Amino acid sequence: MFIKKRIILLTLFLSLLQAHPVIFKGGKVIWLTDSPNITDIRFGKTFTKNFYSGVRIFNHKDSDQSYITSNNNLLIKRWNGPHYQANIYGLSSIGLNTDSKKSMYNVGLHSDWENRRFMVMHMIEYSSFNKSTMNSVRLAFTPKITDYRGTAVWLIAQYSNNSFDNKNEESIIPVIRILKRNYLVEFGANGKETFLSLMTHF
Repeated sequence: MFIKKRIILLTLFLSLLQAHPVIFKGGKVIWLTDSPNITDIRFGKTFTKNFYSGVRIFNHKDSDQSYITSNNNLLIKRWNGPHYQANIYGLSSIGLNTDSKKSMYNVGLHSDWENRRFMVMHMIEYSSFNKSTMNSVRLAFTPKITDYRGTAVWLIAQYSNNSFDNKNEESIIPVIRILKRNYLVEFGANGKETFLSLMTHF
């Protein structure tokens, strides 16, 4: 019983982590994403400079199963260089299947590096509900450097590899990111799959 309690407490602690950048203290975020695998809605708030907490509701398209989970994030490490920034985030969530009430969790890592011209991101995440491992890599470039008042446009190559049931599903999608102050829009397509993400913070 004691070991079971410790496992539950550890899982709850890990649920304080999620793959979303921590914004300014007190800032709130609404984030909508429709990707080839998941339709995702998130809402949360940054409580400290490295801790974000909220709620996530998502539908897994392959199984047509919906889940409600924690949506939290802890910034593990940040590097600020003279012309770049790099970050490592721990990822996880814990929640329930909205139909069966069966529990599930995610664990993983997110890392990124960027300067004003280039950006590289990588995420690896394990999901218990379908015993899958997702790898996602982004390489991005902006043709025009702008200040915070301008509209930033990024051209992104997004690669995903989803492993489950001894199978691998791979996907490459070109994505355009448009960032204007506290609004972000991303959209992309490769002829058979589409990607859309909308985010605002306030």
